[in-house]
Amino acid sequence: MADPAVREKAKELFIANGFSMDTILNMLSGEVSRKTLYNWRNEDKWEELRKNKIIRTANLRERLENLLENAISEAETNMNPRAIFAVGKLVAALRSSVYVDFTDEKNEKAANLKKGFTKENLESLEKELNVL
Repeated sequence: MADPAVREKAKELFIANGFSMDTILNMLSGEVSRKTLYNWRNEDKWEELRKNKIIRTANLRERLENLLENAISEAETNMNPRAIFAVGKLVAALRSSVYVDFTDEKNEKAANLKKGFTKENLESLEKELNVL
């Protein structure tokens, strides 16, 4: 019988990290057979769990984007430190998301902006978020 810790590790690699079965098999070389690995995937419904994780992540990203849009509107209206801080925190949360594509081109644009939450910076950020 295979080690339950190996089973959990394989499950995490498949669901959370998105690795293929062959990659997992190579990573766990000598700890589990191909047949056992595929049996675990079928028994524990790893495919379904992976799809659910992707959907939850997409929903979370959408919710963060909506919060950011509201926070930007608040910051433009009130220009109070709390609203500006909220924008910064939400941008950081979106950037840390593995599903966000922040290319070098977007980073170059950000580097050319004046520092701080100027009206131009907030408008530029809002335009970029609408593109995503």
